[in-house]
Formats: sequence, C-alpha cells, structure tokens
Amino acid sequence: MRLNWVHLALACFIATCLLDGVDAKSKKNHARSTAAEDSAPVAAPTREKKNSKAEPIRVGEEFSIEDVDEDKIDAILKDAVKNLVVFFYDGRVKCPNCGDALSEVEEIDDDIEATGYIEVVKTDDRRVARALGVNTFPSLVYFRRRNPILYDGDFKDSEVVWRWIRAHDEVATWDLTDDNFESRTDSFSPDEGSLDWFVMFYDSEEPDCNAFIATWETVAHKLRGLVTVGKVDTSVSDDVTERFRIDEGQCPTFLLFHRGKMYRYSDPAKDVRGLTQFALTKFKDQRGHRVPEPPTALENFYESAKEHVLDALDDNHTLTAIGVGGLILIVSFTLLAKAYNIRQQQNASKKTA
Repeated sequence: MRLNWVHLALACFIATCLLDGVDAKSKKNHARSTAAEDSAPVAAPTREKKNSKAEPIRVGEEFSIEDVDEDKIDAILKDAVKNLVVFFYDGRVKCPNCGDALSEVEEIDDDIEATGYIEVVKTDDRRVARALGVNTFPSLVYFRRRNPILYDGDFKDSEVVWRWIRAHDEVATWDLTDDNFESRTDSFSPDEGSLDWFVMFYDSEEPDCNAFIATWETVAHKLRGLVTVGKVDTSVSDDVTERFRIDEGQCPTFLLFHRGKMYRYSDPAKDVRGLTQFALTKFKDQRGHRVPEPPTALENFYESAKEHVLDALDDNHTLTAIGVGGLILIVSFTLLAKAYNIRQQQNASKKTA
C-alpha cells in the first residue's frame, strides 16, 4: 500500500513536469510567431488613393493641390517661369466624378512637379473655365509657355493623364499672319505630296471666339504628322481675313486647304472628334472651292504703306498737310504703276495673238 502511494506521487510529479514543459514550449513558439509577424515585410501599396468618395470638392479638404482663382492663374502665366496644369472642378453643384478625378491627379502631383518646370493647381473659377472653353467638369488644361491645350481623355488612370502631359509639352499649332500665311501654307499652289493645312480664323478680342484656342491645340496634336494646323487672328490679320472672305460674325471659322482647294467646316458641333474627322476624311464629302490668288508684291506694298499712314494718323491727330499730301502721292503712284503693269500685260497678249 505504501508503495502505491509512492508510485502515485511519482506519477503526479512527472505529469506536472511534462505540463510545464509543454506550456513553456507553447510560449516560446508563440514568441517566435509574434516576432516573425512583426519582422515580416509589408507590401506597400503602389499609390494609395487620397479620396475615393464621389463627393463635391471643398476648399481646404484633404487635397494637397493648391486651389486658386483667376488672378493667381494670371500671375503664374505672366511670370512664365513654369508650365501650368489647371484642374477644373465644379464647386457650385454636386460633381459625382470630380473627387475621383482629382484623386488621380493628386497621385501624379509629385511626379509632375518633380520635373521642375510644371506647376499644378486646381480651380472652380467659372470665369477661367469659360475663357478656355471648359464647359464640362472635371476638366484639365495644360499651359505650355502660355499656350493652352485641353485634355480630351478620362481620369480613370493617373498614369494615362501623366503620359498625356509628357506627350504634349510642345505647341503644335502654327501662328499665321498677313506676312507669313502664303509662304508657310502654299495654299494657292502647294507642292506635290505636301501636307494639307487646317486653319482656324478667330478673333482674339472676342472672348467666346478666343475660347476655342485650347480645343484647337488638341486638334493639332491629334492631326500631327497627318495635317498641319494653324490659326489666324482676324483682329490683326486684315488681308488674309479679306482674301478668304471670312465672316467675322461667324467666329471661329475653319478652312481646310487641300491641293489648291479649300473646304469649309460647317458642322455646328465644334468638338475635337468632329474637327479631326473632317480634316482626315469628311471634307471629301463636300465640293471644294479654288483658293483665291495671293496678293502681288505691289499690292502688299500698297497695303503696308496705307497701314503705316493710318497708324500715324491714329497716333497724331495734328498730322500736317504735308503728310496727307504724301499719302495722296503714294496712293497715286501705286495706282499708276498698277495700271502700267496691266497695260503691259495687255500689249503682250495682243502680240502673242
């Protein structure tokens, strides 16, 4: 009987030791497991969304891009040190996509400004939007040396927006004037195989007309390498405006020059898609008109002299009679010279006949 109590006590001692060992081993394994979890590398998200809710944007919320007004944008453009990306949102009514779109632009904000030559801002100033032809929100306009271009994509992927910005650093539209229009375009007698020209005639002094410049630059990039795109400011280029009989009441006016003929874009929808398709194929659906002959050197001289005298009259209302007489002499000489050339041509035609 005594032996049995000894055996029982020995069995209890052994069981206690085993339980202590198991408990210690369990704690050790738990400690190892916790240490492993603490030291395990956590995969960082590529770019965490800063705002995924489709809520109206409020100034001073969680967005880091500076909110500006018209005066601030004018100051940045006047300084002309950097290019400028302007994100437009609607601050008056609920804009379901503005928050998500701004989040995508926020994703690339650091990358854009890291270039050192591009600044990013946002605005809900409708005066600026109207001046740039922005009528839907959200929108984005990129100024390159004060030359705006309208982003025509969506805001679903920030990388797409970033690639678009990098691909549109260069200005694609040519500025055409009375002095260089024909020398650049060769609209009257283009060389064989030369690219067509698509030209917008606009009045920079008319805000609604001037608002098409950003859209027109987008068209120019769409047609790059296929059709050359230019623009004429009718407020300063009177001769070209008169030559092509541009109705300043219908502003802007779009003319395509193709193999010595011109085609007028008449669709009321003046959007990027419609203008681009017209320049590539749709113009063939209408009958072209012969391009008017460019002015002669003599006519150019006459117009130049007339403009200089008229400018002098505007600057000095007390112009003397000598100046007026000089104007009469210039005009008379020009008319006589032109009449002489016409008579010479007539005589030459009679001799050949």
